[in-house]
Amino acid sequence: MNTRLGAVALLAVLTACSTPAPPPTPAPTPKLRDLATVDACTLLAEPDFAKPFTKAPEPLNEPLSCRWSIEGQTVWMSVENESLEQAKIRVNEGSDLTVEGRRAWWGVETDFASEPSNSIGVTVTELAADRVLVMTAEKIPGNYDVGSVARTRSVAVVQRLFS
Repeated sequence: MNTRLGAVALLAVLTACSTPAPPPTPAPTPKLRDLATVDACTLLAEPDFAKPFTKAPEPLNEPLSCRWSIEGQTVWMSVENESLEQAKIRVNEGSDLTVEGRRAWWGVETDFASEPSNSIGVTVTELAADRVLVMTAEKIPGNYDVGSVARTRSVAVVQRLFS
């Protein structure tokens, strides 16, 4: 009996001295790539579009900006130094959206008065507290959901900026 009591006492001491296993560490949050080293025109490629380019991607006058031309549509993007709240003014009557887990704002405007009519879709995605990705798509004639063009291209660019 003494042996059993000794074993139980030893077990109690060992259990009291052991520390619980640490909780699992959460997956690391992906970090935004160093934007100084990013060529904006490489953030989208021809396979990201349903049709081939009608022109090579064109860097725009501002840093971190590019334009892609596809038959009947133009897509351009820029990374801006502003908050999402500041950037929301780019989209009249927009609505909330999430792009790859990030807050975003998007909307579509159609100009039926122009000949031919055109639609412009804009998606503004928060990259950091003071950085947004502005993705704009224009379709002439405006006969389908150009907003989905801006949204899906935003997803592709965000994935590449955080990989």
